[in-house]
Amino acid sequence: MKKILILSLLSLSLFAGVKQVQTYYDAKEYKEAITEAKASSDDFSNPHLHLLWAKSAEALGHENEAMSAYERVEMLDKNNIEARIALAKLYKRTGRDDLARTEAKSLQNYQLTPQQRNSLDSLRGINVHSFKAYASLAVGHDTNINIASEELTGASGEALSTMFAQFSGSLSYINEIEDKGGWYARGDLQLYNQTNFDSNASLYDLFLGGLSVGAGYAGDGYNIYIPIGYDSINYLEKNLFTQIKLQPRINYILSNELIFSGDLNYVARSYITDDNLNNRDDNTYGLGMGAYYLLGKDFIYLKAKYENSSADIDVVGVEYVDKTALSMSLGANYNLVSWLVVKADYRFRLGSYDDNDRSDKFNQVGIKFSHYFAKMFEAYVSDTYAKNSSNISDKEYTKNIFMFGIALNY
Repeated sequence: MKKILILSLLSLSLFAGVKQVQTYYDAKEYKEAITEAKASSDDFSNPHLHLLWAKSAEALGHENEAMSAYERVEMLDKNNIEARIALAKLYKRTGRDDLARTEAKSLQNYQLTPQQRNSLDSLRGINVHSFKAYASLAVGHDTNINIASEELTGASGEALSTMFAQFSGSLSYINEIEDKGGWYARGDLQLYNQTNFDSNASLYDLFLGGLSVGAGYAGDGYNIYIPIGYDSINYLEKNLFTQIKLQPRINYILSNELIFSGDLNYVARSYITDDNLNNRDDNTYGLGMGAYYLLGKDFIYLKAKYENSSADIDVVGVEYVDKTALSMSLGANYNLVSWLVVKADYRFRLGSYDDNDRSDKFNQVGIKFSHYFAKMFEAYVSDTYAKNSSNISDKEYTKNIFMFGIALNY
């Protein structure tokens, strides 16, 4: 009898452990997975054991047990973003708002660019009552600064290169509406200014100021947000136009790794210059969708968008107004080492213009290296190359922008 007992204990010890817990979890036998995890004391230092324990408890609706297990994962592996996201959502769902805020803020310290971090926070729907601020100052070189003016004036000319200084900044405020479940209000302020150093390029200095406000709802695994925005653009040495934007969007968490996004877009633009552009107010309708796949601190994404633009009145001398565009972009964010992050992007756009039967193919590739220091600062260098092919020869161009700068994220 004693030998049988010893053999039984040996058999249990052989099969106990993370692998067996994983087997139970994959088979959706969550109670057995938790029982096995509790028995696997030799593997208690393995964060994956506690992660499976937490996910099993959450699947059974045992929220307190799941939170405890996720907290153990966080203690053993501070870089486990899956556990931290799940923990933030559990805190929020169970009314532990202070803990949810703390966890959300700690997630913001991951090595992503501020724009990416804010975007992914919104995608996950874990935004809480908070301010977010971003400011960037950069110096760079553009080999074709005047290309953007052609579709506004109808004129084309030789490429003009210049050095430039660029400032961009944003301020966001997100406020949960008390006693209203997952409802929240949000406001965003955006500023952008580019000053070109070459005297011949001063005409193409650009300033943009924008404000948007909206309301949203963050449910269990999804986030809906409906903002309305107003922009004013100064370009070609004049107050060129203002625009009103309505951009509802939804983000849905398919799993802890996969997030889907969809958006609608309407822009009504009014020109306020003293020339014949006054007669050309135009509108753009758009539909977009995308997917983000999270790999710890890294991620990849794929987006597609369709847009249709048209003018209320055709203006003599101003071409290429009525158009449709189908674009696709994909990219990746990867931590090369603890202090260096690389972001690579590719974008393709197919454009068709109703006037003059113009058809364009636009390709753009970009790469950015970022170094994060002192928690809130980012030093970066980036290079972007674009090429536009067209059936109208004088609308073909290439363009390269190189920049280096420093950014502050709060």
